[in-house]
Amino acid sequence: MQRTAPVSEPRPGRFPRLVASKPGRLLRAALGATLVGAGLFAVGGPAGIALAVFGLVPILTGALNLCPLAPLWGGHFFGANSCAARPPKR
Repeated sequence: MQRTAPVSEPRPGRFPRLVASKPGRLLRAALGATLVGAGLFAVGGPAGIALAVFGLVPILTGALNLCPLAPLWGGHFFGANSCAARPPKR
């Protein structure tokens, strides 16, 4: 009988853990706010509106703790699944 090693879940890399962390989520929201502001106040016109709408994506993904790009680097689409289990606070 042939023995096989147990299959384990791949550990997420640095990038998925970063974007799932609180600083990563805040960074995405700040980037999105910058894009919205630049689109509405600096660029203007149809291109500015498009940039502002595109800026809503990082704001929403940060607020909802989602990362559409994380599966490309071995992470989970849902950011909470990329975070390590935290011990309960005492």
